[in-house]
Amino acid sequence: MSRPPRPSRDQLRQQFLQRAAEAFDLMFSDDDDLVSFDQREQRADDLSQTLKLELLQNQANADPAADPPLDQPVPCPHCRRPAQRQDDPEQPLPARCLTVSAGQQVLLRRVRFRCTTCRVVFFPPG
Repeated sequence: MSRPPRPSRDQLRQQFLQRAAEAFDLMFSDDDDLVSFDQREQRADDLSQTLKLELLQNQANADPAADPPLDQPVPCPHCRRPAQRQDDPEQPLPARCLTVSAGQQVLLRRVRFRCTTCRVVFFPPG
C-alpha cells in the first residue's frame, strides 16, 4: 500500500468552490427558516467558519514540508542536527489535530521525525 498522491491545487480549488457553492445555496435556500437578521448572521458565521477551517486544513496539508523528500535532511528544531524519519514512506501520513483560535480543530497530516540527541519527536516545519 502506498501513500495516495496529494490533490493538486486545481483539485483543491474545485473542491473548495463546490463547498462555497453549497454554502451559498444554504444561505439562499427557498425553504429556509431564516427570519431575523440575527439568524442570518449566525448562519453566515457558521458557513464561513466551516470554509475557513477547510482552507486552513487543505493549505497546511498541501505544504511540501508536510512530507519532505526522503533524501532531504530535516533538522531538529532544538539542536539543528538531522533527525530521523519515523514513518514508513509507503503508509498514509499520520494525522494530528490542532485547535484553532475559534476552538475548533483542524486535521493535519505530517510525517514525524525523531532527534536521537534531544530525544524529541516533532512534525516539520518544527
